[in-house]
Amino acid sequence: MNLPNLNELKSDQSTYIAFSKALVDFDKAIATGNPCYFTKMVTLNLPAWNETEFFLDLSTAMTDSGIALDASPNLVFPKAIQFYMENIIRQTTNVEEIVELAFWKLLNIMLLTDYKSTVTFINTIASSNFTSTENNNGWNEIICQIPNKCKSLTTVWKQTNIVDIITDVKTDICMFDNNGDFQFNFTGLKDVIDFDNCIYNDIEVKDFSFNVMLLFYTDQTGVNKLHGINFIYPFELISPTEKKLQTFTQKTNTNNTIGYQFKFNQKSCNNEATQIAIYAQDDHTHYNTFFDTLSKLNSFLEVKMRETPTQIS
Repeated sequence: MNLPNLNELKSDQSTYIAFSKALVDFDKAIATGNPCYFTKMVTLNLPAWNETEFFLDLSTAMTDSGIALDASPNLVFPKAIQFYMENIIRQTTNVEEIVELAFWKLLNIMLLTDYKSTVTFINTIASSNFTSTENNNGWNEIICQIPNKCKSLTTVWKQTNIVDIITDVKTDICMFDNNGDFQFNFTGLKDVIDFDNCIYNDIEVKDFSFNVMLLFYTDQTGVNKLHGINFIYPFELISPTEKKLQTFTQKTNTNNTIGYQFKFNQKSCNNEATQIAIYAQDDHTHYNTFFDTLSKLNSFLEVKMRETPTQIS
């Protein structure tokens, strides 16, 4: 499989990068009539880009990329996805979570050894609208929400059955681990998020931050798989040696906050099997809360309308 050609992060708007396996899985579901739809959103808080905490040294990682060694992370990050992460994805592994594994491994080679701590929030994705077309099966407007009162997250991880070492032959411009043997070493890097067993605390009040979003999907396998990454804003220079993503902060288990809502219009599989699955999923998403809130507001307004002016004052 040829590697995609990814460009620099946009300077005036968010940038969404969809991974190749996700696009293939959606096309496969369209052809076979199986379900394929978005399931989870995950927020990350990536640190500042610097040579000691979070960085990719292209001088040792890849010498024939044509990327300047002092290039901005707005270019290096997409190109690292293109040359390294997508190179992992195109290997034969038979592991459904290979995209997520490749993403965490990418962060690991970027010096971010404690990458698990970057996960700050998880929620179910809601679908608000379908647009069907003949040539590509349509588009799906999805909503990713961080409500003003949200629970505190403890992320739980589970191990996959990926082999320790994957070896390939270098046939084009691409990146491998820096051992000279065209290999990817997954020893100690086999974990993915265990969405079914993550712990949500509805009492603890604490702050969490985020600057990047991951979107997950599932298909006939029932496995949550990584679809793409959304850079809400590009990296900006904060000092001569550091660049940082604009970061948002939220507080858990209190009403005294402002929530966040992100809408994406994604290429989708709009067949009957997918829509049935989405309707079932939406029963447990923000729509339930939305209608419950409107019902309570309506009841409150009815009570107030029945009160006399004296009672109101």
